[in-house]
Amino acid sequence: MTFLKVLLIVLAVFWLVSLIRVGGRVKYGEAGLFVTALAGPFKIQILPVKPKKKKLRKKPKKEKPPAAEKHKEKPKEGQPGTLSRLMKLLPVVGQACGALKRKIRIDDLELELIWGGTDPAAIALGYGRANAALGMLWPIFDHNFKVKHYNFQIGLDYDRRTPAVELRAALTLTVGQIFVLGVHYGVKALLTWVKSGRIDRKKQEAMSHE
Repeated sequence: MTFLKVLLIVLAVFWLVSLIRVGGRVKYGEAGLFVTALAGPFKIQILPVKPKKKKLRKKPKKEKPPAAEKHKEKPKEGQPGTLSRLMKLLPVVGQACGALKRKIRIDDLELELIWGGTDPAAIALGYGRANAALGMLWPIFDHNFKVKHYNFQIGLDYDRRTPAVELRAALTLTVGQIFVLGVHYGVKALLTWVKSGRIDRKKQEAMSHE
């Protein structure tokens, strides 16, 4: 019974960890670009980079003379090259990106655009183009991602000399989704890589008869 209880506790902990959402938050506006990594309730600022404390300079170590480069082994005749093997991984990468796109959730998507300028006619034209662009972009987000909350505001301000934009977006997915996708497509990529490194039997037999 004790082992069963411990096993249930471990499984419950893994299940709770798998529900944690991780991702990032981006904010762009007149104040600059801000990027924050999200991991459950924890937030880590990535941009702008916080200034580091100055450390005492250490005396530079004497550089050792460069060692002689080892002779690189050339691939055996008939052995697939690295580039050709990487090219065979592209379909797997494409599948992984498609699956990842379906799992990502947009928790927050806000856009505030105030169009301004010196020419009233140009302001009105830019305002119309901004609405048309938003009308084309929104279906792409709506059809490819799960959007939890969104808010778009486009306005006119004839007193402004330049347009102003404020963009806020937060993207997350669960640890469990990352683990499942990583295992599934990681194994698939590994098998493809190993398979692509094998010499074709027909080529090998032709080489042996030469």
